[in-house]
Amino acid sequence: MNVSTRNRIAGAVICAVILTSIGIAGWLMSARPARIEVAQELPPIEASPYLNTASNVAFVGMERCRKCHADAHASYAETAHSQALADLDLAHEPADGEFEDPHAQRHYRIYRQEGQLRHEESIRNGEQQKLILADWPVRYVIGSGRFSRSYLIENDGFLFESPATWYAAKPGWGLSPGYEVSNAGFQRAAEFRCLSCHAGRLESVDRSPQKITFHAQSVDCERCHGPGELHVKLHESLDLPPITANDRDTTIVNPSQLDRQRQEDICAQCHLQGAAIVELRGRNLHDFRPGQLLSDYVTHFAFQAAQQPMEVVGHVEQLRLSRCYTSSAQLTCTTCHDPHGTPKPKAAVTYYRNQCLACHTEEACGQSHEMRTKSNPEDNCVSCHMPRGPTEIAHFAFTHHRIGIHGKQSTEAPSPQPKELAILAGNPSLSELDQTRNLGLAYLQASDGPGQAPFATSHRTNSLELLSRVRPHLKDTAVEAALARLYWGSDPYRTLLHANQVADATDAAPQEWATACYTLGTTYYGLNDQASAKLWLERTLQVTPNADVWIMYSDCLRQSGDLRGAVDAARRGSELAPDRPRYLAHYAELLGQTGKTDQAAQLQKRIQDLFHYRRRVDK
Repeated sequence: MNVSTRNRIAGAVICAVILTSIGIAGWLMSARPARIEVAQELPPIEASPYLNTASNVAFVGMERCRKCHADAHASYAETAHSQALADLDLAHEPADGEFEDPHAQRHYRIYRQEGQLRHEESIRNGEQQKLILADWPVRYVIGSGRFSRSYLIENDGFLFESPATWYAAKPGWGLSPGYEVSNAGFQRAAEFRCLSCHAGRLESVDRSPQKITFHAQSVDCERCHGPGELHVKLHESLDLPPITANDRDTTIVNPSQLDRQRQEDICAQCHLQGAAIVELRGRNLHDFRPGQLLSDYVTHFAFQAAQQPMEVVGHVEQLRLSRCYTSSAQLTCTTCHDPHGTPKPKAAVTYYRNQCLACHTEEACGQSHEMRTKSNPEDNCVSCHMPRGPTEIAHFAFTHHRIGIHGKQSTEAPSPQPKELAILAGNPSLSELDQTRNLGLAYLQASDGPGQAPFATSHRTNSLELLSRVRPHLKDTAVEAALARLYWGSDPYRTLLHANQVADATDAAPQEWATACYTLGTTYYGLNDQASAKLWLERTLQVTPNADVWIMYSDCLRQSGDLRGAVDAARRGSELAPDRPRYLAHYAELLGQTGKTDQAAQLQKRIQDLFHYRRRVDK
């Protein structure tokens, strides 16, 4: 790696430091503050009468449910939930197409070849010749197509999002959500925490948030009813009398028999999204079972006094703001939505109108029947009181779930001042220490959220203050990983201190482990500790590959004398970020050092084309 490239990377990773005579290891030992372990335990998980909420009850899979519940399975297969994530089926895919990203000056082509759907990304060089950056076969499809279809590709076992999405509203192809702001190409990681709402049951592989095994690929029966092992054993037993209609089968959760809070908590796993969702200390949202309280596992946060625009996953929050909801003890998600089926388009208006008329009379409407049908011939209650409107995602229009009288959307610009976070839904029995811990983690999470870039520094300052206050009283890898992130790039020693706490733990969650690996590897690299950097950069690449990390790792291998390994690492980095000319130049330089001058020479034209491209788009 040439000096300028190395200085650029090191400068981005960490500020310049002067190593003290005691060394890093000695400083880390002397800097460890005394711990005062928290005395108060978390409130216990509230008991449920359903036996299958126990953590040791096994899942049996949707096909086993289907054997006895064929009709329910058939109707459920028509719902969007059942199609939230699927293998590619070319017969059901939209027509091939092409589109441009004018901001990033990239062209996308979606085409079929040899039984695969492929997504190609290209640019134009100075001579207006096509230069292909990437061309990947699709591995998974996200979404039923009712609103959109997004796509995942698989690179060396790791999942990444494609920049191309098909939108029903256009209809046609366009940039995936968020890419219009920052086009990451095929480098955006598809991680466990994002995919958990699109699949029924999934598991991280080798502590990686980006390598995933899908045990239940679609949102399936057990996602809402809980694991079915006890239920199957009961009904296959020849020694027990059959369960009658008057009996409660406690081996499987029946959501209709739950109280309203527990019913909604099943939906709220994915449909209650505020500014941040924080898992309670030592608990994991993935361990939640239908029939339990979601607040025993997570706390949801929202910005105070925030406006209520439509958000794709804001349905539960919006419903709870409705007067219909607050005035009723029964109204809930399943009042209008049948989880096992969706009304046919021609019958949808009548179906939902009848749900409204179960509580309201036609005479209660503020408009006469003649006035209503003049502008709305179908006399559709929902079109007025739950109007469809734009969301935070381009080309998406969803039904607003705040039932009420809607005026025009506010056109006021967002406040230039950051708003404070407040609990949207949580456990009031948590100690003050845990409440502070959760709020600190929420501010850090919110700083990464869409539209929060202008306020990120303020959010991170709040996070650092809150987490530094509680850290001496807790042994918590989530807090340590967060502090490693907060100090990364500004205080190398504190970064190493907190990241090593995560690295030493055996119970760190995949995302925490990935954070520790990345902050340790890049910080050691910035400190020019090549041996330590090499170890942790390699571990980073095992859990969440990143083009920058591949190039740093290549540099470490080169300095250790492993030129062959350095060349391979540089190649992989330049392939993961094919729009970065400096990475390709680094690869070509190493090829030359290993005697492969012809290969290096063949890359020079492409390197120059990429430099010209970057000058155009980075103005």
